[in-house]
Amino acid sequence: MQAEISSVRFFSHFPACIGIISILFFCFIGVLTAQQQKPNLPDPVKFVNKFDMVANAVRAVLKEQYDIELEDRQAGIITTRPYEFISGSLTAGEMKKVAINNNPDTGNWLKARYSVEALLEIVSSTETLVTVRTSIEALNQSVDGTEKWLPLESLGVYERRILGNISKVLMGKNAKTNKEGFWGQSPQPVDSRPSRFPEPTGW
Repeated sequence: MQAEISSVRFFSHFPACIGIISILFFCFIGVLTAQQQKPNLPDPVKFVNKFDMVANAVRAVLKEQYDIELEDRQAGIITTRPYEFISGSLTAGEMKKVAINNNPDTGNWLKARYSVEALLEIVSSTETLVTVRTSIEALNQSVDGTEKWLPLESLGVYERRILGNISKVLMGKNAKTNKEGFWGQSPQPVDSRPSRFPEPTGW
């Protein structure tokens, strides 16, 4: 009789035990996933092309999606204006796909944006080194209504994508590359008007 009572008690608590175990399991998986998320920034890429050709390709790729902020031939640099890639209720989720948020997870995330910096270096008369970096930030609204842009740590998603597109252009898969020359000016902002945020494109 005592054994039957113990058995009944065990099975009556069994669903609760399973529920607790499941919650702990998913929490563990979430922590493990967060720990595995690490920056994977691509190394600079050396293209076997002359500087002007690579510079034209870099500009063509960036201008396709972004507003160019600054071009400097002597320094070998192009920077873009901030590009807003997500806003609204999906902001927090989309942020995690491209960056690590090291800020306290408080308040609401309203939108996120990033700017691109491309650095070009002459290795030889026929070789050019290209480095692409992004600066990602998100707009946070605290519980008291204060809004502030906070920096995020890039995972390297956009950097690899841009370098891949530059490579495609240099391989002749984009006829726009050599149609427009540049690098003939001293460093200066290209456009003094307020930045225009293009509509986000698909992944």
